Amino acid sequence: MKTILAKIKNKPLSFQIWLITGAVLTIALLLYSLSLPFILRSIIISEKHDRLEETQAFIIEEGHFDDLNQGEAPEGFSFPKNESNNDGPPIKFSRVPRHFIINQDGEITDNDNLNIAEKIKEDIFRSENPASRSELKIDSNEVIYYVFQELDAAGEEKYIVSYLRSRYSDSLFSEFFIRLIISLLVFLFLAWLISIFVARYLTKSLQVIKMQVKKIANREWDQPLEIDRKDEIGELANTIEWLRQQLVERDEKQQEFIQQISHEIKTPIMVLRSYVQSMQDGIYPRGDLQGSLEAMEAESYKMEKRVKTLIDISKMDYLSRQNLKLEAVNIDKLLEKKLEKLSWRRRDVSWSLISDNIKLKADKEKLEVIVENIIDNQFKYAAEKIKISSKKIKKEGKPIIQLRFWNDGIEIDSSELKKIFDKFKKGDDGEYGLGLAISKVLVELHGGEIWAANEDGGAAFYINFYEEL
Repeated sequence: MKTILAKIKNKPLSFQIWLITGAVLTIALLLYSLSLPFILRSIIISEKHDRLEETQAFIIEEGHFDDLNQGEAPEGFSFPKNESNNDGPPIKFSRVPRHFIINQDGEITDNDNLNIAEKIKEDIFRSENPASRSELKIDSNEVIYYVFQELDAAGEEKYIVSYLRSRYSDSLFSEFFIRLIISLLVFLFLAWLISIFVARYLTKSLQVIKMQVKKIANREWDQPLEIDRKDEIGELANTIEWLRQQLVERDEKQQEFIQQISHEIKTPIMVLRSYVQSMQDGIYPRGDLQGSLEAMEAESYKMEKRVKTLIDISKMDYLSRQNLKLEAVNIDKLLEKKLEKLSWRRRDVSWSLISDNIKLKADKEKLEVIVENIIDNQFKYAAEKIKISSKKIKKEGKPIIQLRFWNDGIEIDSSELKKIFDKFKKGDDGEYGLGLAISKVLVELHGGEIWAANEDGGAAFYINFYEEL
């Protein structure tokens, strides 16, 4: 089955639609043709008996007992529908009710097939309570359907018997199957025409999407993708358009970032070169050797920060593809260690840690990067206080370890809450701080989630880790 599907998916869409439609129609008609004989059997048998009774009632009412079968006829013989008009197809005797009389001595009269009549007579007399409607199986290929009733003719008791051979139903089913096959062929042809129309209708939009994706692959993403559809194809087009917008936005930020970083790297290099040239000529730009060296060190530090930023960008892509080396990590000790390490930056800021002595199964090295980046951000923007806590909660029945980092600095603009973790997001100081972006990558690598919120007159950062990765 997989091999067939693999071959089909490489065919044109119109062929796939036609094949699937044709297969569904074929299966439906086959099931219909198999089940219909069983459904119609009782209806057809009842119709046969009704027909026999109506014919028999007409014979009795009109008194046509002299020549019940219009003269004897050999097997397979046929006669015209109307003796006065021979136009039209003949009527087969297998489709015409046949009749015979059984007198009180058990003799059969007015019959054109004595063998069948004898078998019917035996079946009637053999039954203790014979039904007026019955059927007699002659052999594996033929069944006789018959009705009979008692007559009182001039004081003599007789039976009139009317019967039909099963060839009537056989021919009916033969015609049914022939018409079924013709209908199937017609349906398949119509399905082919419809599939071509549907395929062209669908592929028209898909071709537009295909061309747009090729343009995006070639970085030609200025033209928006507009398809007026609300179905799955429309959803696909909307997703690709959203992707295009994200790529455009990211490209603009990346270009701005590269230009800014290039300028910021170029400036300290030019300053260093001018200082070196001046000192080679015996001139100290800052008055003396010590002052000039300190200025050169400051410029080299600026350049080092810009280079580190570039390294962090490459590091993000590298970290996102790494496997986790899981081990049990004491979250509280890690938080306390990083707080003590980074608190020297802001001696004027007090911090507090509320924890429940929680251990988390995580990659220790990557977890340290996450915590250090978030705490570093807290000290950078806090006014006077930092509060950090860790606790266990449940979300949708799953145990979660939640870390909360809060500082009393200025609140984050509501429009920036979701963008604050972007790769090329510039801070309020004009710096491209990638710490939050790296933290987001590493948190998601652990299967967790990170977000920011404005709470209690300050900014808060939340990290959720699932206890079972």
